Amino acid sequence: MEDIPLNILIASLVVMIVLSAFFSGSETAMMSLNRYRLRHLVKGKHRGAMLTYALLKRPDRLIGLILLGNNFVNIAASALSTIIFYRLMGEAGIAVATGLLTLVILIFGEVTPKTLAVMHPERIAFPVAYVLTPLLRLMYPIVWVTNSIANTLLKLVGITPQETAMQQLSSDELRTVVNEAQRNRGYRSRQ
Repeated sequence: MEDIPLNILIASLVVMIVLSAFFSGSETAMMSLNRYRLRHLVKGKHRGAMLTYALLKRPDRLIGLILLGNNFVNIAASALSTIIFYRLMGEAGIAVATGLLTLVILIFGEVTPKTLAVMHPERIAFPVAYVLTPLLRLMYPIVWVTNSIANTLLKLVGITPQETAMQQLSSDELRTVVNEAQRNRGYRSRQ
């Protein structure tokens, strides 16, 4: 690693932080989607909604892929920042890299992309589905092994991960949704 120029290492670190933001925002956007609106868009043949819906049919696989990607890029970012700061500051750089990278990942790789994703889940989830779908196909063997181990652990505590995330509402939940929609419609008409 000593023969790799510092500017290449820094550029690689920036790429890792951007990828961390991508995976964090993807997870939040996918999980924040309104499932009823998503189904409506799927019925209307919206391509991004259809890909997203397919990914959300198996949330364990989707989460497995996203977490695999996010952990890989965060660990790679940690290694790169340690090398960079060690070169710049010697042994003291290791502590500086840890503190600084924690702050950078927290702000740019977690809080900001997740906040944006919660505010605009469709605008993020649908385009991201075009990337996550082929990525899941490519990484499926690793995701499968990881999820098999995790699912086995979940089964030991009585949870079946294969149950779909698109579960039906109970009659009480449906009544609440309808009441909220009516209340929101009344609020909008008064504005």
